[in-house]
Amino acid sequence: MEHHVNLMKTKDIFNLSKDAALHHFYERVISVPISVRTALKKELRATIGDDRTKGVFIRYGWHCGMSDAEKSKALGSKTELDLIKMGPKFHILHGYLDDVDITNLEMDEHGHTKRIDLIWTNSFEAAEYLREHDINDTPVCHHLCGYASGYLSSVLNTQVIVKETACVGMGHTHCEAVCMPLAQWGDELENEHRYYQQTSMLEELDEVTAKLKKEKDYLTQANDVLKQFTNALLSNQGIQKIVDLLYETTGVTACIENEQHEPIVFAGTMPANYACPTRVEEPTLLTCADVHVLKAPIFFEHAIKGYCSFIYDEPNTSTNLHYLLLDKASLTASIVLLNEQVKIHTEQNVRRNFLNDVLATRLTADEIHKIAYYLKFKPDANYSMLVMKHEMGAQDDTFELTEAVVQHIHQFFQTRHVNAIISPQDQQLTILLDDDSVQQLNLKRHTFFEYLLKHCARRFKTHTFAIGVSSVLPTIQSANTLYEEAQAAIRMYQANKSIYYFEDLELESLLFQMERTDVVDRFIDKQVGLLLAEDKDFDLTNTLYRYIEQGMNLNHTAKVLTMSISGLRYRLAKISELLHVSLDDTERLFSIFMALKILKAQGHIKLSR
Repeated sequence: MEHHVNLMKTKDIFNLSKDAALHHFYERVISVPISVRTALKKELRATIGDDRTKGVFIRYGWHCGMSDAEKSKALGSKTELDLIKMGPKFHILHGYLDDVDITNLEMDEHGHTKRIDLIWTNSFEAAEYLREHDINDTPVCHHLCGYASGYLSSVLNTQVIVKETACVGMGHTHCEAVCMPLAQWGDELENEHRYYQQTSMLEELDEVTAKLKKEKDYLTQANDVLKQFTNALLSNQGIQKIVDLLYETTGVTACIENEQHEPIVFAGTMPANYACPTRVEEPTLLTCADVHVLKAPIFFEHAIKGYCSFIYDEPNTSTNLHYLLLDKASLTASIVLLNEQVKIHTEQNVRRNFLNDVLATRLTADEIHKIAYYLKFKPDANYSMLVMKHEMGAQDDTFELTEAVVQHIHQFFQTRHVNAIISPQDQQLTILLDDDSVQQLNLKRHTFFEYLLKHCARRFKTHTFAIGVSSVLPTIQSANTLYEEAQAAIRMYQANKSIYYFEDLELESLLFQMERTDVVDRFIDKQVGLLLAEDKDFDLTNTLYRYIEQGMNLNHTAKVLTMSISGLRYRLAKISELLHVSLDDTERLFSIFMALKILKAQGHIKLSR
């Protein structure tokens, strides 16, 4: 037959009737009605799915095209172009379509074909599809694409992929296709190439079975760990147990962070200077500096209160098991945190009430001793008191922010094992400190207080914090005295300073030890009574105080008060007139200054810079 084909000219063969031409090329030809082929395709779609069915018909077309390409080459065509143009004739001969129009044919610098654009008229696949279905979202001429790919790949001696770009089955007026060697397509081809690869369903089933088994093993492990999480909850073992279980199960470093992304507990080896401050709302794989982190949020009261994380040494080492475990761990951690918060709030309320009762002198010495012991405060340890002043914006919710500050400070003390009671008092925070527990940190007291203020400032950036610090006394029953000392210290508050020690006070410290007798009140009235009666806003009082404080130097006083010399002279003249005193009388000015310092220590006047 091949010899007989070669004896005829190509154009003569294609001029024969369809049956005669087919018998020249093929020893035996069978006919299959299109409706039967459509029924087969429908059954395949129902059995193995649309995607795999598409691959079957593309590869079927590929083999048909390869077969016809061999016939074409056997006809003795001399040029690549002749072989390309013969392809549409075979296409039409089989009845796949009515006509093929090559609208574009591009060659590279070596004379090899690099692109062909085609228009197919009356595709049998598109027509048959529309008889059974509505307009489709994607092209439907899978056999035609496979046929053209197989034919061109054979005659051009390189793998060619044909992609349909317009299709009657999608509602277009005609079908269009682009033919290019595989290397030419690049990313534009997307996943089309996979349909030309022969795959085994048995192998895929084995792969799916292996994946299902792996997922089953993951679920089994996750459920086992969940049981251990539950046992940890019931036995009140805390969040450390959670990260311990994660590390024991996976061998991967695990940690739980607070909402400021600061590690609270961990198991394994934490990287030096670890920091991953990225907020996530679902398990997310992150790269922070050189560290790879799988991070899941811990939700509590509809807000993120922390994060549970796996920390990897190498990228791409997370597994589905890790996602499952983090999901269980974050849920367990939220329950643990809820329990701990309830416990902390209960304990804090008991402690606050105790401190409030002590300061209000509602407890006897024996009751103070017993309750302090119950709250793990040694009655005869060394104690000091802080009064913290914190100023916030006018729009802030005072109660919520104050409580947030209390919890933040509590965490500061807790992580450093400092025993303390924190209680809001008169829009300030009163803090009773077990000074012995502070000393165990091997820090100077001033350094410790600076750390506390920095800890607060980092979290509450719009607030201003300052503290008054009492002396240290060797009994908890001295709490009232310590409180009055801390209050006296914080009354010295100025905007350029944040820590005030009672021990640094001069006259104020002596006055604190005295009761407010009528003699002291008469002394104050005699010295500055006339001035205070007139100066309701304390502008003149402040001017006089700063003038004496600056050694009665006009230039220094004007600089401190940021006012002109002439303005200062005017104020001083008015003060001299009101008090009937010469401002050169140093003895009288000393008495006035003493009276002003008493009033300032008592909190009766507010002096600003």
